[in-house]
Formats: sequence, structure tokens, C-alpha cells
Amino acid sequence: MNPMKPYAPYALSLFLSLIVMTGFGQANNPKPKQFSSFPDVINCSEQEISKVFTASAGENISLSFSNNFIFSGTVKSNLSKYTNLQSAIIVSPDYYNTIFNVSKIINADGSISYVGHIINKNFFDGFDLKKNALGIYQLKKTESDRVIPDCNL
Repeated sequence: MNPMKPYAPYALSLFLSLIVMTGFGQANNPKPKQFSSFPDVINCSEQEISKVFTASAGENISLSFSNNFIFSGTVKSNLSKYTNLQSAIIVSPDYYNTIFNVSKIINADGSISYVGHIINKNFFDGFDLKKNALGIYQLKKTESDRVIPDCNL
């Protein structure tokens, strides 16, 4: 009787497991960062964000936020699907056709809230537009892959 024979299936399983783990551990062409020169948090004024919702589709717009971050591009759409929700999309050629998708929400009490994302599927980083605990709107750096799922399965 061969003393190695009982261990052969275990050795083969271990070997195949290592091959599979090695394959999943390798990065598939890591995406470059396009906003690495900007801070992780950029403050935004409500007045600047509100400019988006007075622009028409096809119009060029330039939004100037703090930390010298300017997002300029063409309004691709600006729609009010519901009475309390208006959404706009701006595409910026300055940032390799990065998209700024922003929504204006009219709350039950009449106050206005804004949410949005600056994303590009070809880059690793982007920004989420959110209001902080002090009520200040901020663009917070995020990983775009968390916002845009990879559908190459």
C-alpha cells in the first residue's frame, strides 16, 4: 500500500484552493485616480448647487466649489419627474466625461435637500454630495466602484 495515496485528494484540494485564491487576489488593471490632487472633503455652498436646477439641457455650466474645485460641463438632462424631486446630469470634458448626477429634494416641511455623485467608471475615485452634521454640503471622496457596480461577471 502506498503511504501517500490517502493524502493525495487533500493535497490536490489544497493545491486547487491556492490557485483559485491567487487568481482572485490579483488586481485586474487597477483604475487610475483623477481627483488625487484634491482633498478628501470639499465644502459646497447651497447657492452654487442650486445653479444646476435653473440650467436647461444643452447649456454649459460651471460650478465653483471650495478648495479650487471647479466642475464645468454640459447639462445633459434636468428633469422634474415628481413635484418634490428634480434631477440633473452634467458631463464634464475637463474630467474625461465625468458625470455629476445631482438631485434636489423638496422635503415635507418645504426645506430643500441635495444629494449627488461625481463619478466616472474609468477612474477609481469620485465624490458623494452630502450634508454634514452641521448642515454644510460637502463633496466627500469615494471609491467609484462602490457607486458603480462592475457588471463584467
